Amino acid sequence: MSAGKLILPLFLFFINACASIVPDIPHKTEIEQSIQVKDLPPKVLMALPKEYGRKEFTYKRKLKDGKVSYDVDYEREGKKFSIAYDEQGRVLEEEKKVEFSDLPPDLKIKVEKVLSAYYPGYRIVLTEEVYTNNEKLLEIFFSHPKTKTGFAEAVFEYQTGVFREFINIQMQSIQTLY
Repeated sequence: MSAGKLILPLFLFFINACASIVPDIPHKTEIEQSIQVKDLPPKVLMALPKEYGRKEFTYKRKLKDGKVSYDVDYEREGKKFSIAYDEQGRVLEEEKKVEFSDLPPDLKIKVEKVLSAYYPGYRIVLTEEVYTNNEKLLEIFFSHPKTKTGFAEAVFEYQTGVFREFINIQMQSIQTLY
């Protein structure tokens, strides 16, 4: 067999070998539940932004890593935001909905590469910039039939595009999204 005819089979063998040794990435699970204002702890109620009426918010209770948090979603000037509080009313993170198409091109490429590697044929549902612990992250909420719950979230460092984690999202209904 000539060298030219041998290269393609070796290349295919190498690609298959690499694909088969990529480890599965463990996924945490986050459970989201829509709640009413009456279900919020008193300290969270006191921490809510005062410039809005409570009827302008939607509320969620989340359980992740054994910790409960409360998300308060609202809209300002046509943009959607969310603030996550712990039970003591301390802000854990702030999220801003953004369009995937508006992300920097190099960041979009890194996100697409990771999602395609683990979930070919994924469909992005929601993209958020997240501000937490003095850092900016990117959360990509996507659907794919091979995710444990049908929906998952991929978290990336915003500045570098470094992948952080996958999270299975379990929710009462798609309505818990914006």
